[in-house]
Amino acid sequence: MNYSNIIYLKKELDKIKILFKKKEFNLVIQKSKVLLKKNPNQAIIYNYIGLSYIQLNEIENALKIFLAAEQKLPTEPSILSNIGIAYKNLDDLSNARNYFNKAININPKHLPSHVNLGHLENNLNQSEKAANHYLEAYNLNSNSEEVLTYHILNLSAQGKFIEAKKIIFELNNKFPENIKSYQLYSKIHKYTLEDPHQKLMLSKINIPSLDDEDLSNLHFALAKSFYDQKNNEKFVHHTLKANDIKFKTLKDYNFKLEEEQFEQIKKHYENFHFQNQKDYKGENLIFIVGLPRSGTTLLHQIISSHSKTFGAEESHVMSDFFIKRFRNENSLVNFFSNELVDEDICSKLSNEILSKYKMYDQNKIIVDKMPFNFKWIGFIKILFPHAKIIHSNRNPVDSAFSIYRNVFDSPGIGWAYNQDYLTKYVNLYSNLMSFWKQKLGNFIYESHYEKLVTQQVNETKKILEFCNLKFEDRCIDYTSNNIPSKTISVYQVRDKIYKSSLNLSDKYLNYFPFLNQVKKKAP
Repeated sequence: MNYSNIIYLKKELDKIKILFKKKEFNLVIQKSKVLLKKNPNQAIIYNYIGLSYIQLNEIENALKIFLAAEQKLPTEPSILSNIGIAYKNLDDLSNARNYFNKAININPKHLPSHVNLGHLENNLNQSEKAANHYLEAYNLNSNSEEVLTYHILNLSAQGKFIEAKKIIFELNNKFPENIKSYQLYSKIHKYTLEDPHQKLMLSKINIPSLDDEDLSNLHFALAKSFYDQKNNEKFVHHTLKANDIKFKTLKDYNFKLEEEQFEQIKKHYENFHFQNQKDYKGENLIFIVGLPRSGTTLLHQIISSHSKTFGAEESHVMSDFFIKRFRNENSLVNFFSNELVDEDICSKLSNEILSKYKMYDQNKIIVDKMPFNFKWIGFIKILFPHAKIIHSNRNPVDSAFSIYRNVFDSPGIGWAYNQDYLTKYVNLYSNLMSFWKQKLGNFIYESHYEKLVTQQVNETKKILEFCNLKFEDRCIDYTSNNIPSKTISVYQVRDKIYKSSLNLSDKYLNYFPFLNQVKKKAP
């Protein structure tokens, strides 16, 4: 390639880079394909095209481009790593892992592949493998804001809070404008009076350049610090500010879609008659469901401490599968009228879902504690008639209070930051759970959080019996369970059961009037 062609290529790639940053992905694809015809050996062009397709959720097209690039450039780590990303988006985790490892075998210092492998193993709750890749990424480039953040999250999930705090301080020093780090620190720190970290956060709160996302995170972190110090007035002040600002950032949120989904589920199951299936599918699955902050993490730690189980934490296997079938009313009607009544289709669907759960562990019983699986209980009954469903049933006022004072990493739960929507969502959940209990009875085990906390041994024995598991002492001493926790409960999960969480919301009813509305509608 002569000098003039190199200059031309650089200019065109600079233009494409700007378009990519502006999220003009269709234009990126169009211009990159033109450029690719004259420069078929430039990995960066393939990457722009493929990654744009991924952003447009056209994963199959992305994979085709990357596989074509592999034919031209079989030893290019960035291409191999991006093939892994495409496979991961298609839920083909086996191929994804193979390609990430392939890239690392060619270049052991390929940072993106270590990060991507860390994410993959993290999703499968393979904590040690994930930790090794995040640590390797950190060793390769400890000046990357992204790498430092992932390393912190992984250390926190493992309960290595001292090490996590050290990396947070490193992140603060290298990137003083990173506000998310304060919220990460607040999750794993118990604040005392005159706490220097609280003072540091207070010094940041009035910085004019903070965007709403950062400001909300900072208010949530400050609320946590004043909550620890039992300073109710300041705790309430920062909690209200945090939620108000956070909700403003969710410009496209539409609560009506939530209501419609609940209505659709009940409508289609109203006259549905469950039959006694002959097969034994699902006997290796345990689902823990309920509201967020209802004790699902506690149940997960107890059950996943058993020698025959593997804790998958909050798996997205079920939600990813069923949300696709809620795209519109027509797809849902077809699902009920055609797919769910056809034994062969049902068998194929259940095998498809089971194959994803087996990625966690081929032999053990998988414990999935995704709270929102309460929506899919009817589907679980059809596809996995021998699965075990445990409903973590906590005082809904306590759950609502805990939801409102925390920020969630998961997208799509805008109702959590608005008092009116939060009240309505709790009511939708309560009504749907009553509906399922009426339809399915003993298929669902009601684990009352308050009883589990006050009668731990007796309740644990009952839960294990329901799951057809023999009692093991390790399920009582669950704090030795090294399964990582990536939820808000990351700090509490390392503690023994504490009764101070019971009726915790009572003292805040006057501070947060919406809690009284939840209380009135509570079953």
